[in-house]
Amino acid sequence: MKHVYKIVFVFLAFVLCLGNVFAQQDAQFSQYMFNSLFYNPGSAGIEGVTRATVITRKQWLGYQKTDGINPSIGGTSPTSQAITINSRLPFLNKKTGAGLGIVYDSRGPITSYEIQLSGAYHVKIGNGLLGIGARGGTYAQSLRSDWYQVVDKQDPIYESLVSNNAKQLKLDYAAGLWYKSNKWYAGVSLDHLSKQKFNYNLSSISSVLNNHLNITGGYTFPISTTIKVTPTAIIQTDLKKMTVLVGPIIDYNSKFWIGLNARQSAGKKDIAAGGKNTWSVNDLIAYAGMNMLKNNALKVGFAFDFVMSGRKAQAGTSHEVMLSYMLPSPGDTPKPKVRTPRYRHDEN
Repeated sequence: MKHVYKIVFVFLAFVLCLGNVFAQQDAQFSQYMFNSLFYNPGSAGIEGVTRATVITRKQWLGYQKTDGINPSIGGTSPTSQAITINSRLPFLNKKTGAGLGIVYDSRGPITSYEIQLSGAYHVKIGNGLLGIGARGGTYAQSLRSDWYQVVDKQDPIYESLVSNNAKQLKLDYAAGLWYKSNKWYAGVSLDHLSKQKFNYNLSSISSVLNNHLNITGGYTFPISTTIKVTPTAIIQTDLKKMTVLVGPIIDYNSKFWIGLNARQSAGKKDIAAGGKNTWSVNDLIAYAGMNMLKNNALKVGFAFDFVMSGRKAQAGTSHEVMLSYMLPSPGDTPKPKVRTPRYRHDEN
């Protein structure tokens, strides 16, 4: 339990120290506990198996833009997809892991694409493994400037964005630590280390891809021989805004699970609130899923987000589907049986 106390202390200390530091630019997923590689390269291969995971999310399903005056101006709710695959590698005494991640994220007029390769080295600590990981790849961003409602369409900046096909491709890096044992896991990672700037070839504008800090953890409590409860949490911040998801997942017989999380966000100082930082509960999230096939190789999950705040500007629900398939890692093929004449019996 000492490890658990340390995790809780780190979580609380981080939240308290942020104070004026606070959603962010990265894609947002509710089923964070089932796709650790998306958040942390240190988790690559740490399960000891090869796992492929696909998550697709449609935020604010049924959202309709409010501008009925000018139908040419676009608008849509955020849509995100992430595909990851990672595996332990049969190198260096099976102490290495590797992974690939592909991400699509559309946030209104801004769309981003990521292709990232991850690598991790595993160190045995106590009853678990510590993954020390890094990743690198490309981050592309495009801007639909014609979706903006502008006062002056003859503005030189606006004309340049519309006519020059505002797209850019940059290199991107991340690093992370991930610890996993039979009962608990914890991780910390820092993304977008290069802090690339997107100006779409215009010197008059600049959009910085800020660092993103992710801290996550979970602990499994066996309630009975068939029921386990795992409280999980993740803290995400781009050092300007912060989002926290926390809640329990209940597992029955390692076949079915349900759960509930709350997504909370910390906003910038609000004048109406006396200049104080404001917290709000954005969503209540319900989870359901099941393991299928032999050895629970196929995992299917669904997350339903019920929007709690800002409902006048958003649709009331968000939906997310997750599929994850597991197969043995390379180098884990069964050894051939060795037969000896002494113990061999001829079959009739």
